[in-house]
Amino acid sequence: MAENIRKTILTDLETIKGANSTFFTGVDDLIKLNQDPIVTGYSYIVWLKLPSWFEKDPDLKYFKTMTEKNFRSFQGITEITMNTQTHQTGFGGAEFDVVTGITKGNTDFTLAHKEYSGMPVRKMYQKWVSYIRDPRTGIAIYPKLFNVDYGARNHTGQLLYIMVRPDANNTAKNIVEFAAFYSNVFPTSIPIGELNFELGTQDSPIMTIPFKGFVELGPDVEIYAQKILKERFDSVATGGDGLPFLDSYGSDTDITSLLNTGTLKDIYNTD
Repeated sequence: MAENIRKTILTDLETIKGANSTFFTGVDDLIKLNQDPIVTGYSYIVWLKLPSWFEKDPDLKYFKTMTEKNFRSFQGITEITMNTQTHQTGFGGAEFDVVTGITKGNTDFTLAHKEYSGMPVRKMYQKWVSYIRDPRTGIAIYPKLFNVDYGARNHTGQLLYIMVRPDANNTAKNIVEFAAFYSNVFPTSIPIGELNFELGTQDSPIMTIPFKGFVELGPDVEIYAQKILKERFDSVATGGDGLPFLDSYGSDTDITSLLNTGTLKDIYNTD
């Protein structure tokens, strides 16, 4: 029934109706300013699920924290394309098209992280990949190491990519512009390509990791993303694991307490 169809556009589109609106003349109403141009560049990633054996590994137990808080780039969102087939009509062979299907795509994406001395990012991804398939023997070694069954359910993750408005910590409002949920997520390479040498060249590389996953898009995903954001910000206020730029001061209680008391709490957790 039509009354059960959900409204997904949260901008007040009533403001573009009527004779007094300049919207369709190409002129922005700079007095009422009812519509704001979208601004990109404010995004988060949240690991909703990782292999359970990560918690048993002395390095991988920090994977979620290291990658969410050290997030530099997400690439791979591509257009979903309608498939068509061309037919001809008339003696002149005039062409027209009909819809035959749709290509969802969006199975490949990349994450980029800043690397640190000691190479924690490279070593964590190397373990994830190598435990699924050991490069020397070609066998999966995590089942025996961690006493779990072999299967995709035990070596893949779930990732939520969230793009928000510039008021990125204003979770009392709906700040989610776009969200994508990826299941069956796993990295497909070990990031060592940046480690070559050339005389006279010194760099501080960003590690870019290719992934495979199955994407879900739509209003339900965006509503869920808003819920996750609010939970993460709320956890910052109570000393839990929060969003990257809010609690990146370290695990020492004397330092993280800055987020729970005093000026930083007032700034980041306003009433």
